[in-house]
Amino acid sequence: MLLILFVEIAALAMLYLYSRGKTEAVNGLESKVNRIAILRQVSFYIACRLASGKFPAYERKLASKLAVLYGSKEVKPRVRNHMAVKINFLISACLGVTLMGSLMEKPDTSYAVFAAVLLLAVFYAPDRELNERIKRKNFLVQYDFPDFLNKLVLLVNAGMTVPKAWEKIVTDRKNLTPLYEELNITYIEIRNGKSELDAYEDFARRCRAREITKFVTTIIQNQRKGNSELVPLLKLQSNECWQLRKNMARKLGEEASTKLVLPLMIMFVGILVIVILPAVLQLKYL
Repeated sequence: MLLILFVEIAALAMLYLYSRGKTEAVNGLESKVNRIAILRQVSFYIACRLASGKFPAYERKLASKLAVLYGSKEVKPRVRNHMAVKINFLISACLGVTLMGSLMEKPDTSYAVFAAVLLLAVFYAPDRELNERIKRKNFLVQYDFPDFLNKLVLLVNAGMTVPKAWEKIVTDRKNLTPLYEELNITYIEIRNGKSELDAYEDFARRCRAREITKFVTTIIQNQRKGNSELVPLLKLQSNECWQLRKNMARKLGEEASTKLVLPLMIMFVGILVIVILPAVLQLKYL
């Protein structure tokens, strides 16, 4: 195992020397790539070679997920960045597993199984985290949308246009949750000259929620056909969204009560031990 460790270190050093100056880290992007220079450089080099059409199905799926979190801008660099994170974790885990094996007298089958499971878990951990982040974002977007839609209905009903009402809601908001970050991006795009229809469509595409898609469809139809029933339609959708939010809150309460079952069972067992143990000890000494 010690020989394998030396081979891994030598291969890592050779890749580092070979890849110097051939790749660059993604500037300005959030990254969890190890800050150790040799690991970071090798990870990005391998990611650049892999993220070049060798796994098209996986790259498309990954690009779609990253677009939900960050938008369609710079998707390809973010795909490379994500793959570099996975490769970095895998290299670090390989070195750690080999080092652990070299410290053992004679690695057995259980060690091999442990090493294989660990490497698989480390390799798929970034994908799992990405899925959890998307799930969390979708939940927060759906949770905040009824409040936004209610404000928009009030402002539009008071005589403001949809873009002006949109702008007021975004600019008055101090704490930018995931939904309001997307709303702010849409507002900035419109202010910078992008057409309203394209900005609204991109907003719905980034959020990927049924309620938001329906809302954007209503807005676009109003923009194109001049539908005078915009406010009643938005009021109806607002009521539906509030009902959905109530259902989400009820579901969260049910999940919280389910999670309390185990602590309550542990407390119940503890109480039984405290009550029964003195009686058992007393019977023992009779």
